[in-house]
Formats: sequence, structure tokens, C-alpha cells
Amino acid sequence: MSHKPIVNISVITPKPECFAEFMALQLAQHHALRGKVEGLIGGRLFRSREDRDVVLVTLFESEEAALRFARDERFTSHLARVRPLLDKAVPGAYEVAYEVGSL
Repeated sequence: MSHKPIVNISVITPKPECFAEFMALQLAQHHALRGKVEGLIGGRLFRSREDRDVVLVTLFESEEAALRFARDERFTSHLARVRPLLDKAVPGAYEVAYEVGSL
């Protein structure tokens, strides 16, 4: 496994009638875990201007840290709560190709 930072990017489409509920759960999860996930460098949640899709970007110190959090009960229970609210979720793991400025 790589010890380089890994970026997880998920494009998430909540059911239209569930967008507000999804966002509330996602923001509550963020506040509950802020500063408490070992190996998490940071993250961003972007919402489309039409309130249709969100893009969740999380940066971990390593692939191992990302996999450890993927198995964490705090994450798996959150997924169980939000999964019924979703039309679609497309996750992916990426490495940084280049960086310009700060995000």
C-alpha cells in the first residue's frame, strides 16, 4: 500500500425530496467527527447551485488511513443512515497529479 496522500472523491446525488435531509445528516457527521479521525488531513463538501448533487472530497495521509476510516463504525453507520436518501453515489480514490494554490 502507498504511504502517499490519497484523495477520496464522491459525487453524490440525493433523491430530490431528500436533499435537505441528506445535507443536514452530512453536516452533523462533519461536526461530530471534526478533528477526531486519525489520518484525515482535510475535506471539502461542494453542493451544486441547483441543490441536485454534492461532491465530497477528503484527503487522507495514506491509503491505509482511508481504508481504516472506511471500516470505522462512525463511517459505516453514517452510510447506513444516508444510503436510503440517495439516487446515486459514485466514489473514487485518487492521487494528486499537481497542485496550484490552496483549496
